[in-house]
Amino acid sequence: MKNLDNSDEILKRYRSRMGIEAMFKNCKIGGYNLEGSQTNTQGLTNLILLIAIAYIASCYRGKLIKKLGHQNNIFRLT
Repeated sequence: MKNLDNSDEILKRYRSRMGIEAMFKNCKIGGYNLEGSQTNTQGLTNLILLIAIAYIASCYRGKLIKKLGHQNNIFRLT
C-alpha cells in the first residue's frame, strides 16, 4: 500500500470508500436485506443482479438530473 501525500487524493479515496460502505450496508442489512433472505443460490444471484441493475439505473438517473440542472429541485436541505 502506498502513502498518499496529496490531500485531494486522500479525500477522493475516503469519499469513495464511504459510498462503498453505504452500499454494503444496504445490501447486507438495509433495504435489500441479503443476509436475511433465505433463498437458494439462483435466487440470491437473481437478487444481486436486480440490485446491480437498480444501482446502475439510479446512478444514471442522478447524472442525468445533475446534467439538466435539476438537482436543486430534488435535493433540498430546507
